[in-house]
Amino acid sequence: MQKIKSFLLLAVELIAFSAILYYLRGALEHSHHHEINTIMPILIDIAFLAIFASFGGRLAKIVGIAPMAGKIIMGIIAGPALIGVLQPNAEGVEIARLAGVLFILFEAGLHFDMELLKKNIGIASLVAFCGVLIPLVSIALLGHYGFGLTWMPAIFLGGVFTATSVGLSVEALKRAGKLSTNMGNKIVGAAVIDDILGVLVLTVLAKMSEGHLEAMSIVWIGVAVVAFFGGAYALWSWGVADKIAKYLDKHYLDTSTGPYTRFFFGALMMAGALAAVVGLEPVLGAFGIGVVLSKVDNEIKHSAWEKIEGYMHIFVGGFLVSIGTMLPREALLAPKAWILAIILTIVGFYGKYVVKYLFKDKKEGKLVALAMSIRGEVGLVFVAVAINYHVLDSVTAAAALLAVILVTVLGAILFEKGVMKDSGKKLDAPGEAI
Repeated sequence: MQKIKSFLLLAVELIAFSAILYYLRGALEHSHHHEINTIMPILIDIAFLAIFASFGGRLAKIVGIAPMAGKIIMGIIAGPALIGVLQPNAEGVEIARLAGVLFILFEAGLHFDMELLKKNIGIASLVAFCGVLIPLVSIALLGHYGFGLTWMPAIFLGGVFTATSVGLSVEALKRAGKLSTNMGNKIVGAAVIDDILGVLVLTVLAKMSEGHLEAMSIVWIGVAVVAFFGGAYALWSWGVADKIAKYLDKHYLDTSTGPYTRFFFGALMMAGALAAVVGLEPVLGAFGIGVVLSKVDNEIKHSAWEKIEGYMHIFVGGFLVSIGTMLPREALLAPKAWILAIILTIVGFYGKYVVKYLFKDKKEGKLVALAMSIRGEVGLVFVAVAINYHVLDSVTAAAALLAVILVTVLGAILFEKGVMKDSGKKLDAPGEAI
């Protein structure tokens, strides 16, 4: 009875805030002032993404699923698939989605242990390569021989399921207190390598879909990866973070926010932009600068991050909700899309899950495999590129998008439950949404 009451209260809150958002956006867009009709809709979308993230957390507690999954599901409800008050291509939603994953990867870098990675580089690389190759080949074969696609769309479909969502995996590890552990290091290391490989696969497929594949483009990305992460490692080895801290102590006054907090934020955005300029994903830049700054004094790191974290959760919650908004209504209404999506979800999940057999420790192997099974932002980028280049037809594209979200929700639920159980922690008891 209590669950029913909580669910009804949540439904009332959701309807009320959806109506408010719908009214406010419409009223703002009809204003003649530029700041009001252009900037305020962006800010209001970011604010409501955070509110819907709270609703998603509440939903997760009521039905007993992982909070990440609850927020993604809330994005499906608020997005074009159902209510339609949040649009995936709205500027505010896109800003929150990018900022959220940048903050997540930056935090992962700050807690990343480079010494542990040196010990784990072999298994992390093996997991990443297998986790990319198996889904790419298996789903490409399924698409060609099972779904009747030509080879280009079939390979593109396989590419959708190659990369792991580092952000979602890191969030679950953080909640369980496992981010800085040996297992957490293996997962983050494998997921980052996985993402780099995913970007390379996407670049190759995008060039092929345009009708030409320039070898120098692929070589340039390879050089950029080596140079970028080689530079990050060099800066980490030289202890540049501590030198910057001493410079800030000498030349800048300590205020309520502190020079470190502002520097961390500026460094994060500059590193993300630099990665994008050289042809990499901004999230890799965020992770790289996080690793560089991880060597700063722990007291400084803790103090600066504590100030950033309160604002970070607004964007992290928005990022999770925004993933759900990318599911179109057509995917929910087309029976063929559902059938294809369910098949792709099963094959896509097990395509990553088989990496558990690479580990001697079965429990650790299972948790790493579940973490790698979580897709997310990179898979969605693959689908967007496929649609942009007209590689996939509307039904197959809808099925691929639906499958990415389904396997993300499934992976998030199973991994968070597994890692929380391993840590001995429990999910919070149900509470109110706001």
